[in-house]
Amino acid sequence: MKNLRIIGLILLLSALTIFVFADEPVQTTYQYTNPDITIIFSEPLNVTAERQQSIANNIAGATTNYIVSPGIADPDNIICTLFGHDLSTTTVTATHHKVEKFSPRCIVDLYHVTACSRCNYTDAELISSFHIVCCPED
Repeated sequence: MKNLRIIGLILLLSALTIFVFADEPVQTTYQYTNPDITIIFSEPLNVTAERQQSIANNIAGATTNYIVSPGIADPDNIICTLFGHDLSTTTVTATHHKVEKFSPRCIVDLYHVTACSRCNYTDAELISSFHIVCCPED
């Protein structure tokens, strides 16, 4: 009887371990070389991959037209006008490498990004910005 309890406990712990590993978030990373910026989405948004790439480009400083003013619906999309936006949110980390000449050289910007999967509504709000030590001095 004692052996059955031990076997049952081992099976229970191994099942819980499998669920813990399956629940880890998937991060999406975009790397830019000029300027040297790393963009990390903590969770993918519920939008197309091209749209998420455009949001990353905009946060990195590339010119795109996906960031619009909050509360403005896409005039071509009547679904959002009638039923509202289908929003998903995530936290985006933008690490600007080698910004300063001496340590700490890098700046991290944290954004709260909200995007609609039906239209081009996107809101990127800067939450905080701070310096970190991640790149060696030249």
